[in-house]
Amino acid sequence: MTSNIFDKQNLLYLYDLPKDNFTSIKLAEVFKNQAGVVLESQPQIKRDYARPFFSGILSITDTEQFKNACEKMKYFEIDGKQCRALQFDKDLLGAHKNKLISHNIFVRKLPKEMKHKDLEEHFSQHGGIKSLKISLNQDHTSRGYGFVCFKDEDAASKALAQSSEADSVQAVKFEPKDRREIRKLINNIYVKNIPLEWSD
Repeated sequence: MTSNIFDKQNLLYLYDLPKDNFTSIKLAEVFKNQAGVVLESQPQIKRDYARPFFSGILSITDTEQFKNACEKMKYFEIDGKQCRALQFDKDLLGAHKNKLISHNIFVRKLPKEMKHKDLEEHFSQHGGIKSLKISLNQDHTSRGYGFVCFKDEDAASKALAQSSEADSVQAVKFEPKDRREIRKLINNIYVKNIPLEWSD
């Protein structure tokens, strides 16, 4: 039986990395200062300038160092900008995501100052959380909504039942977009900030 590379390595996926003044050296400093983890190798950074943020993959071979990084670097900041580090989980990739639709909730009415750690503390009362994210603008300010993926379906149901009518941080059933419908809209554009005096 052949083993996958992901079975052999302790991998962290890095998200929401800022484009401005970002370097691997700066990332290494953050890991050392916040978690006491000294990176053994350079992270693989995906510098896609068409996307709002950089992303990356980091391997930490020492098991204790890896556990420490998973715990303390789940949510971290670079120059005051929120970033996330998520342990490799095949269920969160590609087609496997379909298995987790019932574990996900969409959250809205998030206070602008709320951070990822605050959102986790708010919803962890309902059960274990696999992953979460607050949707961010390119300047790393909150868009006021996000997503939470629970480890089991019951926890997601509890969160929906208890917070769907809340004044703030409302949980709504997650409805994934149909990719076929998105493709039909390929010729459409979204326009905003239209002056009030403009006519059709």
